[in-house]
Amino acid sequence: MFDRWFGTVTEVIAAAAAAAAVIYLGYEINRRQKRLRDLFFVLGPDSAVMAEHLEELARRGVIRPYQGTAAG
Repeated sequence: MFDRWFGTVTEVIAAAAAAAAVIYLGYEINRRQKRLRDLFFVLGPDSAVMAEHLEELARRGVIRPYQGTAAG
């Protein structure tokens, strides 16, 4: 009797732990995706259009991309 009860309890605990792990992984993935979106999607729709125009001007050679200053 005890063995059957213990086996059932163990299965329930294992299933609950697996469910908690899956829920946590989903939460963590969602949290990291949101953090990356907040970090990289800083341009609004108007700024994105302006950046696209600047990239096109740089491709045509009308303007040069920023190269930075040489350290030295």
